[in-house]
Amino acid sequence: MRQSLIISLLFFLMVLNTTAAAVQPYMEPLAVSQMIDRMAVSHQRKHDIPGMAIAVYYQGRDYLHNYGLANETRNTLVTENTLFELASITKVFTATLLAMEVQTGSVHLDDPVVRYLPGLSTTKNLPIDHVTLRELATHSSGFPRDVEGLGISKGRDDTLIYALKTWRPSRPVGSHYQYSNIGFGLLGKALENAAHASYQDLLRKTITQPLEMSHTLINVPDTGFPRQARGYRANGMPAPHYVPLNLLGGGALRSSSSDLLKFMKAYLGVPGAPVSKNLFLALQLAVSPFYKVNSRFDMGLGWQRVTRSGKVYITKNGMNQGFNTFIGFDQKDKFGVVVLTNKRDGKAETLGTVILDRLAAGR
Repeated sequence: MRQSLIISLLFFLMVLNTTAAAVQPYMEPLAVSQMIDRMAVSHQRKHDIPGMAIAVYYQGRDYLHNYGLANETRNTLVTENTLFELASITKVFTATLLAMEVQTGSVHLDDPVVRYLPGLSTTKNLPIDHVTLRELATHSSGFPRDVEGLGISKGRDDTLIYALKTWRPSRPVGSHYQYSNIGFGLLGKALENAAHASYQDLLRKTITQPLEMSHTLINVPDTGFPRQARGYRANGMPAPHYVPLNLLGGGALRSSSSDLLKFMKAYLGVPGAPVSKNLFLALQLAVSPFYKVNSRFDMGLGWQRVTRSGKVYITKNGMNQGFNTFIGFDQKDKFGVVVLTNKRDGKAETLGTVILDRLAAGR
C-alpha cells in the first residue's frame, strides 16, 4: 500500500515537472546569446540597418547585445549606453506617469482632460469636454493621428487650443480605437499642469531617478551628445535629430538599451528592482486591460496587450524619421526584449516579436 502510494506520488511529481517544463521551457545562457546574435545579425543585414542595441531579460539574467554603428560618419560603435530616439515608446512613460498620479490620487482616469488644460476649462458641451484621461491613454478619444489632422502645424499652443475647441470627431468619443499622437501629447500636457511641474521633472521624480535610469531624457546635454545615435531614413540618408516642441508626451524621449532594460524589469517585478510600493501598484495599473480592440488586442494605459499562441505580450513600438524601436515582455513568465535601431524602417517590432517567441518556446 505504502509502495503504491509512493509510486503514485512520484508519477504525480513527474507529470507536474513535465507540465511545468512545457509551460516554461528553459534555454541555457549561451543558447540565449547565440539565438539573439543569430536573429539580430540576419535582421540587420536584411534591412541594411546601420546600428542596433538589444536588451533581453530571461530566466533571471540580463543580456546586452550591440551591433554596428551609432554614427556612420564618425564610425561610432553602438553600445548599451548609446542614446536612441524612442519615438512612440515615450507614450508608455507618459502612461506610467498617469498611472502614478492616479495611484497617489492626484488625478482620476475618468477626469475630463479639459480640467487640466487652461484655455479649455471653461468650454461647455463641446466634444473635447467629453474626452477623459482614460480615453487619451487608450487611443479611444477619436483624435486624429497628428496635429495636421486638425488642420494646424506643430508647435503652436494657441492654434492647438482653437483647433480643439472646433474639433468634431467622426464617431462618438470613446466608441472606437484610433491611434493618436495628439492624444498622448495632450495627456503629457495635462499631467504637467496637474502636477505643476515640467514633463522632464515629472519623469525624473517618478521614473528615471527611482529606477536609476541616467540615460533617459528629452534634450541631450553637450556632455552626452557623443553618445547619441544618428538616425537614418529608409533610403539610408541621415535624418535630422528630432527637436521636441510642445506635445512631449507622445514621442520626445531618448534612451539607451541599458536604461530600458531597467524600466522593463521594473514592470516584470524582478526582485531587487528599486520599486516603491506606489510605483509597483502604478506599473500594475498601467498594464491592466482597459479597452478591448479585438479578440487578440487590448489596450492598457499606453501599452498594447497582444495575444499570441495563448501568451499575452505587453508591447510598444516607435518610429520617427530616423529610428525604429520596440519593447515587449511577458509579465507572467517574466521575460522580455528591447530592440533599438537607428533606421526608420528598422522593423524593430518584427525582430522583437521573433525573439519573444523564441524565448517563450525555449529555442
